[in-house]
Parts: sequence; C-alpha cells; structure tokens
Amino acid sequence: KPNVYVTDEKGKFVQGKSEIVKLDPETIRYSLEIPDIQPGDAGRYTITANNGVGRPAKHQFDVNVERAPRFTQVPRDVTLTVGDYHEIVAEVTGVPKPTVTVASAKGIPVPGEPEYVKVDKDTYSFSLRVPNIQLGDAGRYTIKANNGVGRPAKHKFELDVELAERAPRFVEVPANVVVDPGEDHEIVAVVTGVPKPNVY
Repeated sequence: KPNVYVTDEKGKFVQGKSEIVKLDPETIRYSLEIPDIQPGDAGRYTITANNGVGRPAKHQFDVNVERAPRFTQVPRDVTLTVGDYHEIVAEVTGVPKPTVTVASAKGIPVPGEPEYVKVDKDTYSFSLRVPNIQLGDAGRYTIKANNGVGRPAKHKFELDVELAERAPRFVEVPANVVVDPGEDHEIVAVVTGVPKPNVY
C-alpha cells in the first residue's frame, strides 16, 4: 500500500485531515481536507505516492484561491483644461483577474482601449487614455472592477474641465458719441477672455 502525501512549493508537508479508502487490493483513494483556505494558500502543490518499489509517483497541480476585486489605488479628483490629454489610472487586486470599466454618471462607458500591466501575482495596474478633453467631459465618474467573485469594487471620482487661459479681447467696443450736457449715457463693451476679464 503506497504512502501518499502532499507538499507545497517549498517542499513543506501540507497539514489537514487525510483519508485513504481501499478500492481493490492494488488501488486506494486518497483525500486531504484542508480547512480554512486563505489567499496565501494559492500556489503549486505536489502529491506523491511511494510504496518503496521503483520511483515514487508524483503529480503537480495548482490551487487558485478566488478573491473579490479590491482597489489598492484609485483615480483622484482632477481639474483639466480643454484640449488636455488625461490618463485614468488605478491599481486593482483580485483572483481571477478583474475587468475594469469607467463610466460617466449617466452610465455611459468612457471609450478607449484599457491597458493592464501585471504588478504581482494577483495585482494589476489599469490605465485608460482619454485624449482631447472637452467641457462636456466634466462630471462624476465611476470606476468599477469585477471578476465574478463577491461584489464588484467601485470608486467615484470628479473630473472638472476649464477653458484654456486667453488674454482679454474686445468683441464689441464703445462707439464714439456726441452727448448733450445733462443727458444720461451708457458705455457698452463686450469683452472675452479666460479667466473672466476685469473691466474698468
């Protein structure tokens, strides 16, 4: 009858409640119950059967521990200028790899090709490039990460958009007038500029 055991990536014996059931004179069924699995238990394991005859039989297998998504870095509120390029950046962890989306307050997805970069075993850096920001892009946005495990992770952030600074310019100027003494007269001018010009 073989001696069966399971080891982790470091060769350490995995503890738990094991059971061996004899199926016939040559065959057994081995089971190992591991209580309270945690994310740190994920990894590659080896099961070994040895009966002293020839080489031990070995088989490697992976154990993945699913985890709901969680943001470890989120986009901050930001003020941009019309025409700016902006990159929405976040860092998310979860198993399996979460899908990240960004949508406006009305639920309209922000267009573009997101980019994911693996930071470590189950953490990813997310970025979404948004070119040519316009005044209509201002508002509240929600970034959401979902991997089908637990609840999706969500975070809201604000995007303010300002016009680019422009020197003041008269669109309409006061006309030359002849005024009789004692009459009231209104001087009218229209001026544009960002920020709003001070007129005197």
